[in-house]
Amino acid sequence: MKNGLGKWEQFLLLNQNPLTTNFIPKSTLYSLENLIDILNRYEYVYVKHDSTGQGRAIYKVYKRKDGHYCFNGFNIQGEEINKCVAAIEDFHQVLHPYEKHDRLSGIYIIQEGVKSLTPDGDSISIRVHVQNLKGKWIIGGIYGRIATEDHGIVNSNRGSQAISIDELLSGYLMMDNTKKDQTIDSLKKYSILASEVIASHFPCREYGIDFGINLKGKPLLFEVNTTPSIRSFAKVDRAIWKNIVEIRKMQNEG
Repeated sequence: MKNGLGKWEQFLLLNQNPLTTNFIPKSTLYSLENLIDILNRYEYVYVKHDSTGQGRAIYKVYKRKDGHYCFNGFNIQGEEINKCVAAIEDFHQVLHPYEKHDRLSGIYIIQEGVKSLTPDGDSISIRVHVQNLKGKWIIGGIYGRIATEDHGIVNSNRGSQAISIDELLSGYLMMDNTKKDQTIDSLKKYSILASEVIASHFPCREYGIDFGINLKGKPLLFEVNTTPSIRSFAKVDRAIWKNIVEIRKMQNEG
């Protein structure tokens, strides 16, 4: 079995399935031509390395009214980058710094920029932990994340704060109980559908699935993690963390 499932392969699997294609952002393989084309259609996009994790090699990219291209995020070493350039080729150089030595840094994908924001403009995301127990997919836990810095990258390794899903939906997004319950039900349903699709090609015992919530309140799936950390669950709610650990024990007994 392969070591990991790349973001592009994930997108293809989820996009080809009629049950999951409606809740994923538009994505395409990175090339300079594709980036220029997409930036003329979207307010901003995310450019992500196909196989890195922990918030490395991911950039929020947009075109300013004066024609300059701006990008902020973290390079492949995890160093923060925030700059605007007149020529988009200068951004390409950041992605592939050793191209002149015939060494590319791997595959990148371009993902439609989804406005997943609080009313105050802070970026948010949601992690759903899904586990397979005795052939059945179950939800181990859910928590929210809110960016504490203004780089647009919501990742626990990049300074985002983990909070309970109730606090995120009720407190920050100001949903009433009915809307909150509907949203949580959708997150659970989409997570299990996505797990079934991914597991048919890349079977794992658990997945960590990252969602955004667009301005209409609809969850959109950003990414599926095949080796998810549960560290943040312990910070948010020790009981949820314990539940995930107990399910892992039952998986091992099975």
